[in-house]
Amino acid sequence: MKKYLAFLVGAIGTIVLLAACGAQSSAGQPAEVTRLATPIIDPVVIRFGHVGVNDPTVQTQYGALAFARRVSELSSGVMRVDVYPASELGSSVDMAHMLREGTLHMVDLENASATNFVPETMWADLPYIIQSYEHADAVFDARSSVSRWMRPLFVEQGLRILHVYPTGFRHMMNDTRPIAHPNDMEGLVMRVMPSEVMMETLAAFGSYVDTTGFAQVPDAIRAGLINGNEQPFGVIAGNRMWEFQPYLTLTGHFFAPRMYTFSETLWQELTPAQQLIVLEASEYATNLMAIHHHANQALLLQQLADEGMHITNLSATGMDAFVQAGATVWPMFFEAIGSGNAASGNVILDMVSSYIPR
Repeated sequence: MKKYLAFLVGAIGTIVLLAACGAQSSAGQPAEVTRLATPIIDPVVIRFGHVGVNDPTVQTQYGALAFARRVSELSSGVMRVDVYPASELGSSVDMAHMLREGTLHMVDLENASATNFVPETMWADLPYIIQSYEHADAVFDARSSVSRWMRPLFVEQGLRILHVYPTGFRHMMNDTRPIAHPNDMEGLVMRVMPSEVMMETLAAFGSYVDTTGFAQVPDAIRAGLINGNEQPFGVIAGNRMWEFQPYLTLTGHFFAPRMYTFSETLWQELTPAQQLIVLEASEYATNLMAIHHHANQALLLQQLADEGMHITNLSATGMDAFVQAGATVWPMFFEAIGSGNAASGNVILDMVSSYIPR
């Protein structure tokens, strides 16, 4: 796919060059370059929002800026991307609504928020369904049977998935005590994203559940309204979460895919050349973020330890207890995952499991 897109985008550049240098006058002589009035790539400003912090070293903004640069490079500056970080345009759900309405071009969207529009994708939020990064890469590859089933469901809702990238496995944090077993979560109020699967999972683990907006989490914890939340390493470090919830347990209970998602309405308004540039730039940025993510996991964990977080590695018994508690959640969502048919939901989960590396 990458080579194909690179070829096509390269072809666009060749067309521009040939149009400029090889145009013929009516007399058969080369026309002057200045007579080429209309560029092959039409101008457009792409508005791109995300909820990550406005820090170019943090994965989400790092990728957004890379995407913007790549679009400018491929279009020779004719196309521009305006990035709106740190929830400037609202929550992920708010921005997804804007995509559907055609008032925003693009969002870096987490799967948990996407389930509000495509409930079938609840499968990706199930606890412990993704076994490894290799498993995730295989499942979310655009050519996989899972992706070929899932992506048209997004288009039906006015959302187009361009590329998927990892933000890692999510882990438990709180301001009260170490967690070594689900029993230790009893009485804690834990914030999760507004995903039915995630809410049921935290309840199955034994905690009370809260869906405070991400931007309000620090103040809510400091005010004693909630005790903690769960996040991947990059989000923990990028938001200095050790300052208000010092206990971290490496539960790895959810895998956190994020999707470069475009408004289907506005996608259809782009020319084919513009679409190719957006696709190539999306692949470029998400590949960079995946590399950035994998290269920094060990460093981020060490940073969290150096900042004074109390880090708990689960024993085999503790991990098994979390996995078993999470397994009770799966049957609740077979029907939603299967578009109203529980048997179909089981088939989808079997399909996901078939990509586990053997």
